[in-house]
Amino acid sequence: MLAKQSIGVAIVLFWCVMNVLLIKRQVAAPPTPIAIRVNERISESIEEWWGVYYRGEKIGYAHQTIEPKSQGYEFRDYSEMRLNLLGTKQTASTRLRMDVDAEWALEKFDFELQSGEVQFKASGLVSPGRLALETFSAGHRATHEIPLTQRPYLLAALKPFIATQQLEEQKDYYFSTFDPATLSQQTTKVVVEARETIRVGDRTEPALRVRQQFKGISVTSWLDGSGRTLKEESPAGLTMTRQTPAQAKELGPARAVSLDLIAQTSIPVAAPITNPERKKFLKLRLSGFDHSGFMLSAGRQQFSGGILEVRREPMETMGSFSLPSQDKRLVSFLQPTPFLQSDNPAIRSLAGEIIGAEKDARKAALRIKDWVYKNIAKKATISIPNALEVLQTRKGDCNEHTVLFNALARAAGIPAKTVVGVVYMRGAFYYHAWSEVWLGDWVSLDSVFNQFPADVTHVKFLEGDIDRQIDILRLIGNLKIAVIEAS
Repeated sequence: MLAKQSIGVAIVLFWCVMNVLLIKRQVAAPPTPIAIRVNERISESIEEWWGVYYRGEKIGYAHQTIEPKSQGYEFRDYSEMRLNLLGTKQTASTRLRMDVDAEWALEKFDFELQSGEVQFKASGLVSPGRLALETFSAGHRATHEIPLTQRPYLLAALKPFIATQQLEEQKDYYFSTFDPATLSQQTTKVVVEARETIRVGDRTEPALRVRQQFKGISVTSWLDGSGRTLKEESPAGLTMTRQTPAQAKELGPARAVSLDLIAQTSIPVAAPITNPERKKFLKLRLSGFDHSGFMLSAGRQQFSGGILEVRREPMETMGSFSLPSQDKRLVSFLQPTPFLQSDNPAIRSLAGEIIGAEKDARKAALRIKDWVYKNIAKKATISIPNALEVLQTRKGDCNEHTVLFNALARAAGIPAKTVVGVVYMRGAFYYHAWSEVWLGDWVSLDSVFNQFPADVTHVKFLEGDIDRQIDILRLIGNLKIAVIEAS
């Protein structure tokens, strides 16, 4: 059981680190983006190579080309990461091809993530007022549409645009951006901070220091005059440095980072919690981080003055209802999403097989939890978790278990959502994801730990789809936890 739990708690953090490299999204709703007209054009091809490091250890490389066209540019971006996930070496690669117009705004894109047998593809085409999307995963194609108020940027195109526009220093600029990995439209704030020199390899280079800010997270880039990235620093110790192609691709046999993201980013506590699965009440002191934007007071949790209290939901008084839910307030928690395909025939059929003739929502949720726990292998997985992929591969970590459980629950008529936070195990708290289901109130459920309700050491910080997990990076290296009482 401990080995299975270790798989679960490892991966939220890995996903966050990958998101910073691939996406760098913005969740908040800042002012309306400012339109900036192009005043300089890149006329020659650009090719860049970077080594990617996590806390000083090289974990991969990235490569990008920019080709001028008659009315814009073509981007091609490739990255490859090699990691040791709990003793298992895995390689993940991403590919992005996109066309942008003369003002660097998105016209169309193709994105792919590949890791072993897991593959996710997404493509998009911008037309007036909308972005038409197509996704492909686990042999299933789906189409979606996102309304647009203006044409978005992809982050890969934003930096060369910024560098060539002579933007005013220390002024906030807002850009509408689209994230191809999570299929979400966001807004990113950019500040040109200063002009300075930095050392890259054995050379000193003049650079423009640019900060991209989102939800309290900052990514700092140093750009040359053409928008080439000399260096980039992201939260949690992730960096990119410009290198020659040979240097970038050279990893070496012993340079893969051990995903001791577990050990390196766990939050140890002085007072151990014995038999956490039996506790009914937990009182913690949380410190060292900005509380804004986190859902610390919700449901079974109450947070005030730095003190968090968690009370486990009593099974004997847990509510229920007759399936399917008819509560119109909860419609959004029954609907499919691009990564949680609760309307897919395979998902709906399996949900029906699992619950059979059961109409009691609580008993049906228990059956689904049991099925996911027993049938999905506990294995660290590099992926963009989606229910159909998990159903096909029958393996995954906490993200995969949670997304499949939620899809099956919604298909059965049980409102369900993903929550993200930390969980206690063997002397420390670790980052983790689990589910909540609606049974008159939101009730915690963990299909990795096989707990319903989840034990009181599951401390919720966020809720929502997989793209929200990057917000956890605000806590890494900052969050401190002291156990006051566990009973």
